[in-house]
Amino acid sequence: MRNLTRWEIGTVAGFLLVYTVVSRLATPGGALTAFSDLSGTGLWLITVAVMLWAAFSNTGRTRWFWLLMAFGAALVATNFAAWLYFEVILGREPPNPFWADVPLFLQPVPMMAAAALHPGSRQREQRFLLSTLNFLILLLWWVYLYMFLVYPNEYVVTDQTVYNTYYFSLFVVEFAVLMSVMGGMALVTEGAWRKIYWHLFGASALYLLSYQWLNAALNRNEYYSGSIYDVPDYATICWLILIAVRARHVPSEKLAGDHREIEAEVSGFLAVFAVLSMPVIGLLVVFLGPAAGQLRSYRVTVTLIGILLVAVFVFLRQMLMAREMTRLLRDSKENLEQLKLTQSQLVQQERLAGIGQLVNGVAHELNNPLTAVMGYSDRTEARRMKKIIDNLISFARPLQNGRKPLDIAVVVRDSLMLCEYQWRRSGISFELNFASNLPRIPINEGQFKQVFVNLFTNAAQAVEQAPQKKIVVEGNLEAKKIVVRFSDTGPGFSDLDRVFDPFYTTKPVGQGTGLGLSMCYGTVKEHNGRIYAQNLHPHGAAVTIELPAS
Repeated sequence: MRNLTRWEIGTVAGFLLVYTVVSRLATPGGALTAFSDLSGTGLWLITVAVMLWAAFSNTGRTRWFWLLMAFGAALVATNFAAWLYFEVILGREPPNPFWADVPLFLQPVPMMAAAALHPGSRQREQRFLLSTLNFLILLLWWVYLYMFLVYPNEYVVTDQTVYNTYYFSLFVVEFAVLMSVMGGMALVTEGAWRKIYWHLFGASALYLLSYQWLNAALNRNEYYSGSIYDVPDYATICWLILIAVRARHVPSEKLAGDHREIEAEVSGFLAVFAVLSMPVIGLLVVFLGPAAGQLRSYRVTVTLIGILLVAVFVFLRQMLMAREMTRLLRDSKENLEQLKLTQSQLVQQERLAGIGQLVNGVAHELNNPLTAVMGYSDRTEARRMKKIIDNLISFARPLQNGRKPLDIAVVVRDSLMLCEYQWRRSGISFELNFASNLPRIPINEGQFKQVFVNLFTNAAQAVEQAPQKKIVVEGNLEAKKIVVRFSDTGPGFSDLDRVFDPFYTTKPVGQGTGLGLSMCYGTVKEHNGRIYAQNLHPHGAAVTIELPAS
């Protein structure tokens, strides 16, 4: 929201000064009336033009915000133009009641809808159509209130006093609601749009105060066109013009906090209130109103017509909401499928990364027996090479391979053979302690080699900087369960609650996907087992796997 130029400030200040001087010095009459009506009509037309300029300088919801604001200004311009026509062109007082009071009464409605649109929001078209229907329901409600309370005292049973009371009271309520909407939006937005909403809140407050001041003067028979009572009103119009000029290039809105949408959309809340209030008002007329008379039958008829029209809009709104829910469900399904595909790709990436690390260690591990085979044709070293290669193949085997009864201790030792070399070079010692009576259990060999290699790798990385670099794996039979426990002398887990969460990692960016322990968790669960982590005292950590022994 740009700052005002001296030319803009000077123009507004100069106009208000001239108008004030003329209103104080000029004699009430045709010339002063023409000056006042032309000034007011011209200012509102300028307001409409500037807001349209702001609208077509933007796109999306921001454009619609300024279009609705321009519509509200156009309603007031219609009222001023009607006064200009009667007082200046026809040279006579407008009728009382006056038809041009209707657009003046409806002026705040499009401005409320504009504030509730969330200018610049990236919501989809469906959501925008819902907001449009909310606005139409809100507009219909205010028209209904006018037709229910004000119009019958204007034309059905003419009562000027009651008409003025209802009109003034409803007008004040309208602007109080408008100020609440503007103030509420100012509290949940940030940056330039917060300033815009606060300026609109201030302009609305000044307009309401000036209207009350002018109306009080009118009741005392002190008001005439061109009097000093017009100055605050015209100052408000100038304020609105300056707001539109300053905010013309503010295209987007940033919601406060975590940029989430407001939990209860303002326009939606007001629309629901409007729908629920109309039947209540109709029932009050039936049970609390006069037993007979023109007003009762008229108001019941107006209420029934209003409920019918609102029901049409509610039906359309429900259809749009059903379409929106269908779209959200379809998008959720597509997102879930995409997430599964991405997860599969990341898991494959994690496996390939693990294989890449193992290949480096296996190459070094094969080097020594290969040298011995070449030099002495040693069958023992050849069998060792074959064992290493078989382990590597089983590690890289697809996850869907079937299960077969295996000795869990052998699977752990074979897994250690794949990664032991690279970690022993770092000074890390490994200790395997397995009970001799462990039964064979049906497991997927390739999957569990990936689990154990992940656990060895994580433990080895944890103890790299520890004073004592030791990893101990224990296996026992406890309560018909095979319990395998990996413990290390590292610093322990920083957040035990998130150890097995997908994508959670404490490694630097680019050095881990955070899927290793998550894959371990999934594999153990698939085998009806349990895996959990704990920190040891005074230091160290342990990951325990429990698998059914039968």
